[in-house]
Amino acid sequence: MSRSAAAGALALLLAGACVSGPPPTAEARRLAQNERATVEGRVTDADGRPVEGVRVQAVPGGRDVIWAPPAPTDAEGRFRLVLDAPSEYVFLIYVDSVAVLTPSPRDPARVEVFVQPGEKRTGVELTLLREERERLLDPGQPLR
Repeated sequence: MSRSAAAGALALLLAGACVSGPPPTAEARRLAQNERATVEGRVTDADGRPVEGVRVQAVPGGRDVIWAPPAPTDAEGRFRLVLDAPSEYVFLIYVDSVAVLTPSPRDPARVEVFVQPGEKRTGVELTLLREERERLLDPGQPLR
């Protein structure tokens, strides 16, 4: 399957299903007893303008991490997530309850953040790629 076809398939999967984490394992419950980490950042559009009213979901890299609930963005595009640590995370941005993974190297799912227990990470910048997202959600438009 080509990369663009795979991205399109994933986009449709994410559009049609609620993405949530697996049931917690014993290791995940143990990890959840650590001091939580905080990740703060901002969502902007491709032109650098803040995006209000979307939700940011941190997706952990390991199966033994409990997924935290998504965080909304404010009028300045800011979000704040409280996450289990240590773990590595990438991000999804939900618009109208739909998250889409695009093939763009600027996609939030390619922003990797590793946090330690008690760490406060600030300055995470995520870009909502509206044009790419809409292209993937509209099967009549060709993928680039």
